[in-house]
Amino acid sequence: MHLSIVIPAFNEEQLILDCLDSITVSVSANAKPGFTHEVIVVDNNSSDKTAELATQAGAKVVFEPVNQIGRARNTGAAAATGDWL
Repeated sequence: MHLSIVIPAFNEEQLILDCLDSITVSVSANAKPGFTHEVIVVDNNSSDKTAELATQAGAKVVFEPVNQIGRARNTGAAAATGDWL
């Protein structure tokens, strides 16, 4: 199974690394053979370093220019390659 974890983010430079670290810990604690994952951060038109930090942490970053949570989620879902979101 391949899991896609989508994180909508707007100006989250203060918390994005903690969020991504938490996901890494959780996925590692629940690792099983055949289980893979991807982390997609949707930069929802941030004016800070959210996208840069997420990229440095190994997340796939996609951009959504319209500040709306539904659009950000849909953009992330469209970029996802997993069997589950």
